[in-house]
Amino acid sequence: MDMSGIIKIISSSRGYEGQIVHVENILPRDAEFGSVELKPLIQYALAEKGIKELYTHQADAIKEVLDGKDVVLSTSTASGKSLCYMLPIFETLMEDPNATALYISPLNALVNDQLESFEKFRDSMGLDLNINKFIGTMPPEEKSAVKYGNPRILFTNPEMVHLSFLQWKQQWKKFLSNLKYIVLDESHTYSGVTGINMANLLRRLNRICDHYGSSPQYICCTATIGNPMEHTSALIGRDVTLIDNDGSGRGAQKFMFWNPPLYSRSKNFTVRKASFGDTVNIFTTFVQNDLQTIVFTRARQKVEKMFVEARNQLESRGVQKTISSYRGGYYGDEREAIEKGLSRGEIAGVISTTALELGIDIGGLDACVIDGFPGTLMSARQQAGRAGRGSSESIVVLVADSNALDQYYMRNPGEFFVKECERAVINVSNRNIQADHLLCAAKELPLRDEDERYFGKEFKRIVAALEEEGLLEGGFEKRSLDGGTHMRVHIRGTESNGYTIFEKGSRKPLEKDIDRLRAYREGFKGAIYINKGTPYCVTKLDHEKRIIQVEKARDAYYTRAQVTSDIAVRDVIDSKPLSTFDGVSVGFGYVEVIQQVTGYRKLQLRSENELGRFELDMPEFSLETEALWLELPDGLVGLVEEHDRDFNGGIHAIEHALIAMYPLHLLADRNDVGGVSTPEHGDIGNRSGIFIYDGHAGGVGYAEAGYAKIDEMLEVTLKAIEGCPCKGGCPSCIQSPKCGNNNEPLDKDAAIMILRKMLGKPAYIPQRVHLSEVAKQRSSAVSGSGISRPAKAGDSPAEALNRAKRKLKKQGSGSAGEWVKLGIAAGRDEKDHKKACYCFDKALQLEPDNVTALFNKGITYIQMKMYPLALECFNRLLNIGYRDNVKVWKCKGDCLRMLDNRAGAIECYNEALRLKPDDVKIKQARDSLRAMDRALYPDDL
Repeated sequence: MDMSGIIKIISSSRGYEGQIVHVENILPRDAEFGSVELKPLIQYALAEKGIKELYTHQADAIKEVLDGKDVVLSTSTASGKSLCYMLPIFETLMEDPNATALYISPLNALVNDQLESFEKFRDSMGLDLNINKFIGTMPPEEKSAVKYGNPRILFTNPEMVHLSFLQWKQQWKKFLSNLKYIVLDESHTYSGVTGINMANLLRRLNRICDHYGSSPQYICCTATIGNPMEHTSALIGRDVTLIDNDGSGRGAQKFMFWNPPLYSRSKNFTVRKASFGDTVNIFTTFVQNDLQTIVFTRARQKVEKMFVEARNQLESRGVQKTISSYRGGYYGDEREAIEKGLSRGEIAGVISTTALELGIDIGGLDACVIDGFPGTLMSARQQAGRAGRGSSESIVVLVADSNALDQYYMRNPGEFFVKECERAVINVSNRNIQADHLLCAAKELPLRDEDERYFGKEFKRIVAALEEEGLLEGGFEKRSLDGGTHMRVHIRGTESNGYTIFEKGSRKPLEKDIDRLRAYREGFKGAIYINKGTPYCVTKLDHEKRIIQVEKARDAYYTRAQVTSDIAVRDVIDSKPLSTFDGVSVGFGYVEVIQQVTGYRKLQLRSENELGRFELDMPEFSLETEALWLELPDGLVGLVEEHDRDFNGGIHAIEHALIAMYPLHLLADRNDVGGVSTPEHGDIGNRSGIFIYDGHAGGVGYAEAGYAKIDEMLEVTLKAIEGCPCKGGCPSCIQSPKCGNNNEPLDKDAAIMILRKMLGKPAYIPQRVHLSEVAKQRSSAVSGSGISRPAKAGDSPAEALNRAKRKLKKQGSGSAGEWVKLGIAAGRDEKDHKKACYCFDKALQLEPDNVTALFNKGITYIQMKMYPLALECFNRLLNIGYRDNVKVWKCKGDCLRMLDNRAGAIECYNEALRLKPDDVKIKQARDSLRAMDRALYPDDL
């Protein structure tokens, strides 16, 4: 059956509701061939594999390698990149009996796959070459046999290069002294934190090879990314020759964009149906119609759930087909059996994580279903490349999720095919990470001043700091005094001492190496943690031992942390005016981000009804990193408020949307960056600001790259928000699943108004709404990583004084007391609560701890039924010392009562009664809640 017939079957099925929003017809491409002179024995082995000619990119790459060049290949999936390093390696090793080659892969599955290919090619030539692998899961005796068995070609991973080849370099002296080639397969995976670690690891490897007298060439293979030469040069520390003239051929392909339908939930809240059901239905339809199919999805537990559902569907239809799941965590022989089953056609379909995205040989498939946009165009195109069997037609279906990036491409499918792939970024000189690697390098071989040529401009500064701390000793040559430095470096992360999750009563960990930020935001006491589909409740978080203890949870709910965020600019590296609006300044520099989990919400599964809010007393989390920021002029506030919109909600919405669209430009996950928006920030001259910061200590290049592309990023952000058909904001445009402020406040109209002004576009005039409706939208909106809070206790007096001077310079006239009086009059006499809040905000800008302003602002929010914001005011009063004030406890109890947190409200009323035992009204309020609890939860039935 042709692919048009399959599409017709799907679109005429009972569950079809117009989900197909676009079908792209990708034309077939004829192969182009080139020639290169190779040894007769190699030509014979190629003929045995059925290869009569080499593609143009293969021939060109082999010529460049044999000419002594470092090369990077950037061609499509299944374009035969492996021959580009296999053939020159065999050419050289046949000529030089001592020469060696090292293959490095990010996945052990690829190590096994390529090892088998090399062994088959060697055997077809009848050569006696010792080819082997060296990975961490091998038993010690097997590792020793490889190490001392005169290996010529070795297949390994980055961890073994770090922990064995370099840490125990003397045991590998012969191999490294004769090393001619280093193959970096799937080199695009080394970006961000992993990229920085890998770049420093390879510089250490280059240094040891130079010491032993070898200078191996690099052959790097990457997926199609936006900057293959720049990225590879940064990775290996050398200039490279790019080979990207893809000569491979392929058949026609239909690429379908599938958007699950919208449906109405309770409270007239419209949401988009989850991708799960549609993905499984499409997969089973393809398999039933004899199309060998692969599904890609991001979560391991989703793989297993989809497999069970798909198997049940096929059985219910009487379809006798073998399907399988595939993910990391399976044993090597299990994964190998699945790979071979696919390659031989014995398995009709597989549901996989991104583990099969990379170049493991599973043959050509007929169809590919991508469950949710995988985050980058590069990954999406890699996955789509799995579909295609010779010159036959194939089909790919992208099933959208509800998030902003998925919906952006559903509304703009043409951009998917014309847009360049994202750029991979590496900040090689990240001081936090490079310090660890320099200690390792000093242990491998004493450091000298000339080693700056390997490690770059920060080398001397980092060495000096390590010396000051007593970690290095020596004069001309500096040696490491730290015996365990190699074991503390994690190549795929920044933290060597992550947190571990244990189930109560068990010594076997459920999960290891959880980074500090995730532990703070997701591992608090009371949090729900899901592992392999099983929900657990956190019962203990021990920061000292870095242990998170959990027990199985029974209730069907999940938790979402409430987080306050503050950001301080520590050093401005660069700044520039926004090219489309001189009034906006764009900055880039070093910042300190301080977050604190102040509580969490319980949300019912599926319905997402709120079951309660709970306070937490957690320590602050500090992150020193890089950020870009937008300094906004005062005129934008007036522009927004003139139309009765919320300026704070507008900049918060822009922050969310900017982060959501970040992967559109860079190889970054939305979790790699965070944000803070603030109506006024002392470090940028008391102007409003939107900060986007790198989520990794020291910065890994995401903020810097965003600073360079800010105009383009703002354009796409506006397009994403304007293009969403929702009225007031939704998960497909401005709401964020990781917002620490519960997506409050958010204002879609304000965001559009601000962005249009910034980008020099015609003004957007929103429809008039009644002020009460504005308040209702703000209070019920479901946002980002945080609105900036006032200055913290613990700042030095000098810092506080400088902030005060900047505020005085900005404010000019009007004291805090005067603003408070105006606010009280506006609320009491004019009944203008919005104006009252504005006045109280002005007072708090001058005096962040003004008690009268905080209390009256809280009361005003209660009158506006904006209870979460009112709660923040009363919590602030308690935190600054007003714990013996009856009114504060009573008002906090009222807020919690209105938020259906009866336990919290009763606790607050008890505190108030402790201070004023005879207050009849407070006692009545408490007792009524107790009566409700007794009615709902009687002692006996």
